[in-house]
Amino acid sequence: MKKTIFLVSFCLCVFSLFARTIEKTYTFSNSSTKYFGTYATISFDHTLLSGIPGEPMLPYQSVSLLLPPGEVAQTIEIIGESEAVIEGVFILYPQQHYRPVSEGLSADFIKNEKVYSMKANYPSNPAGQLLTQFLNGYTFALSTFTPVQYNPSTGKVSYFQKVTVRITTQPSGKCSDALKNLTSFASNASHRVKEFAQNPELMDLYPQPTSKQSNYQLMIITPEVFQGGYTDLINYYSSIGMEARVITTESIYSQGTGIDNQQKIRNTIIQEYQNNGIEYVLLGGGAQLVPFRGFYCYVESGGGYTDADIPADLYYSGLDGNYDANGNQIYGEVGDEPDLLPDIAVARFPFSSGPELSAMVHKTVSYQSKPVLGELKRPFMVGEFLTSDPTPTWGGDYLDLMVNDHNDYGYFTHGIPESTNSIEKMYDSPVNTWDPSSLIAKINQGKSFIHHLGHASTNYMLRLNTSDITNGNFFNVNGTDHNYTILYTQGCYCGAFDQYDCIAVKCVTIENFLVAGVFNSRYGWFDQGTSDGPSQHLQREFVGALYTDTLPEKHIGATHMISKIKTAPWVTVPGEFEPGAQRWCHYCSNVFGDPALSIWTDEPEVGIQKINPGVSLSVYPNPTKEKVFVNCSLPASTDVHIKIMNLFGQVVTHSFDFHSQTRGDHTFSLQLPNLSPGIYLLKVETQISGESCKLTILK
Repeated sequence: MKKTIFLVSFCLCVFSLFARTIEKTYTFSNSSTKYFGTYATISFDHTLLSGIPGEPMLPYQSVSLLLPPGEVAQTIEIIGESEAVIEGVFILYPQQHYRPVSEGLSADFIKNEKVYSMKANYPSNPAGQLLTQFLNGYTFALSTFTPVQYNPSTGKVSYFQKVTVRITTQPSGKCSDALKNLTSFASNASHRVKEFAQNPELMDLYPQPTSKQSNYQLMIITPEVFQGGYTDLINYYSSIGMEARVITTESIYSQGTGIDNQQKIRNTIIQEYQNNGIEYVLLGGGAQLVPFRGFYCYVESGGGYTDADIPADLYYSGLDGNYDANGNQIYGEVGDEPDLLPDIAVARFPFSSGPELSAMVHKTVSYQSKPVLGELKRPFMVGEFLTSDPTPTWGGDYLDLMVNDHNDYGYFTHGIPESTNSIEKMYDSPVNTWDPSSLIAKINQGKSFIHHLGHASTNYMLRLNTSDITNGNFFNVNGTDHNYTILYTQGCYCGAFDQYDCIAVKCVTIENFLVAGVFNSRYGWFDQGTSDGPSQHLQREFVGALYTDTLPEKHIGATHMISKIKTAPWVTVPGEFEPGAQRWCHYCSNVFGDPALSIWTDEPEVGIQKINPGVSLSVYPNPTKEKVFVNCSLPASTDVHIKIMNLFGQVVTHSFDFHSQTRGDHTFSLQLPNLSPGIYLLKVETQISGESCKLTILK
């Protein structure tokens, strides 16, 4: 058996006697080859094609491994075994520069001829950058690696069928601060960690946080003059068992700690998360009312793109470190070890006046409490022609990866189920180009969610100018005739909320049209010659979180948070770590709206308020045989009724009834004797809500 070991060290310090190792083995088989003229790409399931610009694209596997509490990653070893040769001679496609969505493709085809004439195996180092990151108190090692070896001079390609990743850890004092973010009442935190970790069994090593009652869930930060404008929102959430509180910027600035107002706000969020278990933060006001933290990023593409002031509300969502480790007041630099794993759901109401705040509050409450029925499963896909050089590129090809489940480009995401949704598409094609008036007419017919990929700027989006965003143009999208809708766009600069008059701000602050959306404050980015790219990763993971079979996340702030968590390992791939467009997108993608807003993806069940910020459901193992654990995040003093039904709606077991005394995660163990193998529906009901999921019973 041939075994190859690569050792990569990212620290020159001497290991202490307490260093430990964590191992995970990955297997690879059934490679897939695609040809682009004389060039080829080779990939495997669950791997992402990437590389250094001008050098061969290779398939990379993501690594997201839990580390023991109190320890950080120091080195990574990639140990390959059972080498297999792929028949044929290949010229692997050279990685091209990522490009801003609104600037189109570069006409320059780049290829590093020196690399392609090498006689040695490529790459010399199969691992990406090694990062230590923290998620809700848990420590992760993030990286990537390729199982492939390529000899450019001969064109021979081989891969290791078995690869073991060995990470050496080292105790670190900075983990102490991270452990403070372990909480017993962040409803879905443990589930997010379990889903993200490739070795979830290590969660048992972490201390159990002291159980204490959460005082409230939604923290609203806003200037004192606007604090009375949230009454209807607070009352609505109170009616469904969720508490929201307003904390004024004035009180934070006068009582908080930090070198400036941004740090005082962030430190207050950290304090409220650790002491009261808040799960959502609503930044109530535009940039002039609640300041943003500008982040630095550089992307090597053409002459290079640099921005030192990217409006990034990730600063208030990732609660570890301070994003300025070197103290030079340039935030988000690679050397600052910026927190890429957000711990809490953050979004912004980018208003500047009382009437705009009133409109946003009204739309948020109306959308959740009084939906217009019959149109909650009508997603709208809007794709534009992007560029002609060097080949025609169509936004619709990207958006189609949001429909049904996909493992394209090496990572799996759930998509909008085509069988149960009425999906409408408005795509540019070689024979058709849609016009703005047709778009407005379609939106006025009622759409549950708009997914968009096309050109945009601060005053242009969806082929509309800011002057087109009026109540009159969207007269039917008023919450009565048709629902207020939600938009996710990969377009550039449309969400530059540091410029108040940007088009996305107009869309969410008028009385009609959008209740919320996800927008880029700077460039969105795509990968030349594919239907993939950094912005695409985030949107696919966002949609995947909405439609996953296990625990769908319906709240827009948390869905956005999950998209960044799932995408974070790809920041480490070669050509991405620094410089890198994935990091840029991580920074500039922000939510406008209420972070606790529950997104409708289905018609509500009669008598059950299906979507509720106070309740969630996780079932494991699933599939199972005779026993299942049901984890519910519940309000205090809640009666819980659990039943299992077949697909005809018939209850097939006796009901399970429980009572929760305190708010937080509760796990129930259910025995499932004498159930035939098949698909069932497990439903959890409380006094105010209900959630359900599919349950698979094995032989």
